[in-house]
This record gives sequence, structure tokens and C-alpha cells, in this order.
Amino acid sequence: MTIGVVLSGDQTVGRFGRYLAEILRAEGMVDHEIVDLSDENLGGLASCDLVLVARIRPTKAQVGRLLDYAAAGGRLILVRPSPLLARTLGLVSTHTMVAPAYVRPGTASPLGSGVPQEPIETHVPADAYAPDALPDGAVTVARLQADVRTPTAFPAVVELPYGAGRVVVFTYDLPHAVALIRQGDPGRIGGHGLGAGEPYRIQDLLTGFADPRCWHLPQADIHAMLLGNAVNHLARHPQPRWWYYPTPELRSVLVLDSDDDWSAPEHFDALIDAVESHGGQVTIYLMSGTTRGTVATKERVARWRERGHSFGIHHDPSDPAYGGEDQEEILPEVVRKDVREFAEVYGGVPATNRNHCAVWKGYADLPKLYAELGIDMDLNSMNVGPSWLAYLTGSARPMRFVDADGTVIDCFQQATQAYDDLSVKELLTADPLGQAGLTRLLMEDKLDRYFSPLSMLSHPVSFATYSSTYMHRCWTSARELGMPIWSAFAWAEFTRARDAARIHDTRWEGETFSCQVTGRSPAGGLTVVLPVPLTRVHEALVDGEPARIGGLEMFGWLSVLVYVELDPGDDRTRHLSLTLHPDAS
Repeated sequence: MTIGVVLSGDQTVGRFGRYLAEILRAEGMVDHEIVDLSDENLGGLASCDLVLVARIRPTKAQVGRLLDYAAAGGRLILVRPSPLLARTLGLVSTHTMVAPAYVRPGTASPLGSGVPQEPIETHVPADAYAPDALPDGAVTVARLQADVRTPTAFPAVVELPYGAGRVVVFTYDLPHAVALIRQGDPGRIGGHGLGAGEPYRIQDLLTGFADPRCWHLPQADIHAMLLGNAVNHLARHPQPRWWYYPTPELRSVLVLDSDDDWSAPEHFDALIDAVESHGGQVTIYLMSGTTRGTVATKERVARWRERGHSFGIHHDPSDPAYGGEDQEEILPEVVRKDVREFAEVYGGVPATNRNHCAVWKGYADLPKLYAELGIDMDLNSMNVGPSWLAYLTGSARPMRFVDADGTVIDCFQQATQAYDDLSVKELLTADPLGQAGLTRLLMEDKLDRYFSPLSMLSHPVSFATYSSTYMHRCWTSARELGMPIWSAFAWAEFTRARDAARIHDTRWEGETFSCQVTGRSPAGGLTVVLPVPLTRVHEALVDGEPARIGGLEMFGWLSVLVYVELDPGDDRTRHLSLTLHPDAS
């Protein structure tokens, strides 16, 4: 009883198939298996609760096997199906595309009713199917638009019956869309679109590419929500997933880090003392240059670490010691040197990273290097300039980077939405309380609608000279709203542990759900979500003992959350069971 993800490793048309599975993992749906396209593998789909088919070009025989599975009562989600597969399913092509397409969810189906009813970008083409020739019983979940203001009648997402089964069709390549929204346009590599001068940044891949009329929405996350809702709606049994945070009560966290930027010792002390006064911890990235290095000595760092704070590297290829070489070209060499020297002086490999002035290289060159060196998370994606407090990358969630060819990279991208560098000095000096009020509204939106973290950056020197009023008010709001302040290292460690944990051996026997949970958690536990109302829960047990539970509406689905205690250091397996009252409806 699992989700099968069908993809083809040798078809270039479906190169983002593995990233589709990565989106499921990021959404906590880890009980899935990769099924490589072949006649033999397709024969085993009958045991799956649901089958998700990436963009592929199946043979006529393989199309037959997929639709035979649906006709016999199976549940299929198809991502931009091939013309043969779509035609056999009963969709009538107009032999045109909307390119690039926008997607506007509607309220005709539970798939779309729990997400914002606003247009979101894809940056990719969507196939246009005749809206007046949809099969009997078809429901249009979302429609295509040519831009934010120009609707079409073509379906973007459509649900339809097929034999005894059900099918949902995304008419666009959803994982490719998510990749482009989060990471920008590979065609802009090396160019400058941000208008902020040197150096080259990941924001240069996004500015002028991402539609500013959509920056108020976490567009990539909404595409993932639609996919998750399709799973909830279609699967023969409710599917478990990991909650985004360790406990059922948490709805968001504030992830806090700091860029050294040649701050004085008293600046470090002022920031650290202030963070501690709000019950939080911070990660600080230390300047790495040989000419203009950090004042944070090994002894000072040791004392700050004893208080629970963490330290990484602020790589600086602009240091005069490098002789004015092209920053982008020498950056990999600088990173390797810095990591080696950091380990010698301070010990260990940093879990997270942000470069000085957010300098970048290529499309995903740095994440590949970080993965090689053991760095878990990058925070160079920042909402600078007019995207302040918005969603330039279309996401606030951590998710692995993906290369332009669809290769998933083992390093997580985490966007930073609030900060105090010189680009916002005037805002934070003239109206710190007003800007803190806007930041609180962003926090409330996360807590109530999106359940995503807020990553925030405070430089020690900025905090000590002009941003303390803004920061103190933001941190006070976070505590009032129930958002703990975690260091970036703590967030990366939790993200990695959640990603590695597994939900397996899932079973439904009448009104009783059971599964095995294997993993560890630096926070002491993880939380399983099941899309059933809390009011239906009769009993929830973990290893035979009553479990801590909670409830919420998650993107339109009333859901129960069950806490599972897990050792922070060692993987262990625990048994979860949930017994429901019969569904009165």
C-alpha cells in the first residue's frame, strides 16, 4: 500500500521525473516507490494505492497497462501525458499550447478549493485540450491563463473517471515548473538582471523572469499543494505524510542566521545577547578572507558555541588577496579553501552557508560542490529589492536543488525573506515598527495558510547600529505567535532528519490505520499527518501507548497529527496505530 512514481530514466522528455518524487518527499509523502517505465514493472501497479506518472512517452502497450490499472479501480495522476496517453484517456487535443502557462485553481474540486484562487506561474508550456469535449464526469480543477489577467477556457488540472477508477491530469510539467520558479532561468546564467552591480547572484536568474505580480504568493509551494491534494483526493486510502515540524502544535518556525560582514566583538555580543533574550539561537557566518578576516577568534567562537549558537563561513571571493579575479570563476576554489581552513581552526564542516553579497556560480554549480563537501543547506536565495518580504523564489520551504538537466542535488535550498543589509537600511531606520508590522503579517500568513518557515538574517554590525528596533519587534511577534527561533544549523539538521525518516508498512484494516515509523529527530520526535478529521479519531497509539495528537485544516483537508517520539541520536522503529469512528457521512 504505497504510491508508485512511474518515470523513465532514459527519456529526455521526462528528465524531471525524479524531481517529481523529490516534491513528494519535501511534502512529507515518503511512502512512495520509484517505478522505472517498463512492461514488466507496470504489471505490479495493482498493489499501489495510487500511481503518479511523470512526463514520459510510453508505448501503446504501456499506455494500455496504465489505463487497464485505472479501469480496474486504480487511481492515476498524470503529469503532462503524452499525446497517445491523453488521446486514449479521452482528452481531445486542440494541437495548441499555452506557453508559458499560468494556472488558476478553482473551487469545483477539493483539489483546488483549499489553495489560493489566484493565477500562478509555470514558465513551461501546457497542452490545450478542448474544454467542451472533456469526457463525461470530468471536473476542471484549475484553468490555464496566458498571464495573470488573461484567462482561457482550457483546463490546467482536470479530474475524470476512467472505468472503475479515477484520473487527475496536470496538463503542464509540474516538477519542471517548480524547478524554474525556485531557481530561475538557466538561460540567464552569468548575466545580471537584478541591477545591484557585482557580484553575480542567484537573484539574477529570477529578476525579470519571475512575474512580480505573483511575488506575494509562494507559487512553487502552491503547485506542490495541488499535487498533495490530488494524492489526498484520489488515493484509495488516506495517505500518511510527515508534518513540516517536529510537534503537532508547531505551525511555523523563525530560522535565524547572521552574516559577519567584519563586525566588531561587541556587535557579536549585542546580537547574541538579544537573540537569547527571546529564547532563540543564531547561526553566524564568519568572514573568510585572508586580508579582511573575522574578529571572531577560536576562543570566542568556543564560548558562543557553549551557549548553543553555531558558526559557518561567509565566503568572500572579493577579498583583495585574490587580486581582483572574476568572483564567479574563483568561487569554487575559495569555497574549498575556506572549508578546509574552517575545519582546522574551528572544527567541523558547516551545515549551512551564505556567501558574502550572495555571490553565485552558474545554475547549480555551488549546491553540487556543497553536496560534495557535506554542506546540507544553502541560504543565498534572498528576497532583495522590490521582493522584500515576498516570495521571489516562489517558496519558503527547504527543498533539494535540481540541475538544469533534472538531476537532483543533495543540498537543500532555503530562501531568506527578511534581513537587515544596506539595501533596506533606509526602511528599517525610517519605519522600523511599520516594517516589523508587515513582517508580522507575513508570519501570520505562514501560520494560518502555508505552514512555512520564515528565514531571517541579522548582521551583527547592522543590529548594533540601525536594525535592533525592527529585529526585537519581529522576534517578539514570533514568540507571541508561537514561532520558536531556531538557528539555521538546527533547521538544516531537522530538515535532513525529517527527509531521512521513513513511514512504511502502512495498512488499513476496516477503520484502523497502522504503520511503522523509522528515523531519528534532533527535536526528539516527528509528527505524522493523516487526512482524516480529528473528530473521527477514537484512539491513537504509538507502541501501544496513547499518543499526543492535534488537528488542523491543511490546504482544505481536515487532518489529524500524531506525535511520534524518536531518539535524537539513533534510528529506531516505532509502531503507530489509529482507530477511527465510522464515517457518518
